Amino acid sequence: MKKMISVLVGIMLLSCLPFYLHLANKSTEPSSGGEGQRLDVHKLESIVNLASSGEKAGKGDVEAPSFTLKALDGSYHTIGGKREKPVVIHFWASWCEACSVEVATLRKLYGQYKNQVDFLGINVSTEEKPENIEKFVKQNNLKYPILLDEHKHAADLYQLHALPTVFLIDKNGFVLDTFHMVDPLELEEKIKHLAEP
Repeated sequence: MKKMISVLVGIMLLSCLPFYLHLANKSTEPSSGGEGQRLDVHKLESIVNLASSGEKAGKGDVEAPSFTLKALDGSYHTIGGKREKPVVIHFWASWCEACSVEVATLRKLYGQYKNQVDFLGINVSTEEKPENIEKFVKQNNLKYPILLDEHKHAADLYQLHALPTVFLIDKNGFVLDTFHMVDPLELEEKIKHLAEP
């Protein structure tokens, strides 16, 4: 009798396996926005092409994935959905030399555009020591919020493959552009366009 029950339980578990695998695969597929849903990289590629040609993406092309992270000062910040101002998201790490170069331009642009654009630094900090993060922020005199992506949740949602990476997101929560390490004058031009009403 016990053997028969074990066989029945085994059959039931095996019959549930395809359903479980379907749900597991569905949750990791790229999607367009929403909490826990990844960026649609195919649509994002067309946005980047439009941005590099000087055109703006159409409304609703690529929704920025939503997430909430804790900042160095203990506050929480949410990305995704409508907001009062567009936002610049800068993914970085303290060990990344290119991040140190790019952050100098971002600091300057924050001073110029902080009334029209929100700036957020996101430290991809799974392998970072807190003191290294704080040292980087202090050395670079960063005044905008620094969020801690301790489990690479935001990096995964945004399908991050390199550091530094910048995302420009409009007031409606749609990605207008993304890039890795651009010329300071080009970065200034991009943020100037983002700040325009």
